[in-house]
Amino acid sequence: MYIYGVNPVLESFKISDALKEIYISKNRISKLKEILRLAEEKSISVKIVEETFIEKITQGVHQGVVAKIKPKKTITLDEALKISFKKNEPAFFLILDLVEDPQNFGSICRIADAAGVHAIIYQKKRSVGLVPSVWKASAGAVWHVNLVEINNIKYAIKTLKEHNITIYGAEAQAKDVFWESDFTQSLGLIVGSEGKGIRQTVIALCDKVIKIPMRGTINSLNVSVASALITFEVLRQRKIQ
Repeated sequence: MYIYGVNPVLESFKISDALKEIYISKNRISKLKEILRLAEEKSISVKIVEETFIEKITQGVHQGVVAKIKPKKTITLDEALKISFKKNEPAFFLILDLVEDPQNFGSICRIADAAGVHAIIYQKKRSVGLVPSVWKASAGAVWHVNLVEINNIKYAIKTLKEHNITIYGAEAQAKDVFWESDFTQSLGLIVGSEGKGIRQTVIALCDKVIKIPMRGTINSLNVSVASALITFEVLRQRKIQ
């Protein structure tokens, strides 16, 4: 698998045996000295190539660097459920209902890392998954978050509820404002796809549906922005510093 961009590659150096090989555009060597230094320090192969080579294997702003990496390991739902217990914290999961946009998925990974979310749960089919542009959007945060890839998120939601984890759904048409909810308890927050929001069959499984109040003409926010607002309200209520 390939990832591209300065930050995702730099973050990869922090993960043992993550990097297999690095390709650097010969036109950008002077701007990528830190990557070259770390590669030499850690004995990782670097190939200086034409920029056209990099452009053939990327679909975004590559900044002149591509790396071949080992696949990111996901964890099971059972493993995810043990994380909060080990940390002695109320559980906090982000559940993505068919998020297809790589920019949003990557941004949510970055938010989850910053906020200490215990795991992101997403469905294998009809979701974007860990494509290279997700790594770029996350600035390498994909390495640092726990990811649960599951065949059906409805099964995951039901399992979380069996473990006394309250399920919140974030929907623009909800009645309850998100900051009026009690987020000090163990919870899972569901956010929906860019165009359709959370599916009705998934909404039906929620214990509570919440909204971000909107005063403007546009009645919804980007899913990653909405995730950030609610996620950091969770931290505020839990008084985590």
